[in-house]
Amino acid sequence: MWALFLINAVSIFGYATFTLHPELLARYPWSPPIYAVSYPLFARIQILIGFWLCARACHRAMGWRWIAYFATAFIISFLMEFGGTSFGIPFGKYSYTGLLGWQIAGKVPLLIPVSWFCMSLCCYLLALRILGPASRNIFRGPTSPWTRSAQRVGLAAVLLIAWDFTLEPAMSQLTPYWIWEDAGVFFAGVAIRNLLGWLLTGVLIFSGFEVLRLRDESQRFDIAWPARFYLLNLFLPVGLSVAGSAWTPVLLTSFVIAGCCIYAARRGTLLTGILPRASAS
Repeated sequence: MWALFLINAVSIFGYATFTLHPELLARYPWSPPIYAVSYPLFARIQILIGFWLCARACHRAMGWRWIAYFATAFIISFLMEFGGTSFGIPFGKYSYTGLLGWQIAGKVPLLIPVSWFCMSLCCYLLALRILGPASRNIFRGPTSPWTRSAQRVGLAAVLLIAWDFTLEPAMSQLTPYWIWEDAGVFFAGVAIRNLLGWLLTGVLIFSGFEVLRLRDESQRFDIAWPARFYLLNLFLPVGLSVAGSAWTPVLLTSFVIAGCCIYAARRGTLLTGILPRASAS
């Protein structure tokens, strides 16, 4: 995963220097051509590296069966994104710029549903790690299969929203990968209904994973993989937000992540679900 860390670190460095201080482009004559190419290229490479890591982890765990989960996340997220870019449903009205490459139907970049799959997969697997075995119930009384399913879907959706808190302002306000057209805002110019749209989309994808019984395949994944992948992807929008002084989304993301850690600690799964290295020492 060092490649993902490196591309994220370079992207944050480029934003903190040349984007925030464009006078540097004039000071260093060699920088404008590199900057012009790297600005759209690095975002695409970041998603492709993430997809390669996901595909490799999935194939090792379950062979070609991972294609069913990929198709589920891809189709659901594309339909939701197409609805948002075309009609403002469910996220609010927005449009993608050309920075993320070729767009399906001229509306949704191909890489966007790919990114939805990557983050949905790791959020769902991480939720399973945090929840642990069904016997680890912090509430009184047994839980039904429906309740456990709702817990998995709900926690995965919370982890997805925590990522979106910083992703949206980082990619639409600090950088122009997509542009919001709605007047209503929540923070940093992001429409509040976008969060509800993310919640709905995540619940649909995770429910699809439940129906396809991804939980039965989860134990074949490296126990450390979901947390590492999640944190590496969170590193990029958080780093951009810190560099751009967008402190509100950073605090919101930190608050949710801290809550998940506390919840995992109460369930006794913190070390095995989030800090696997510590549990092995």
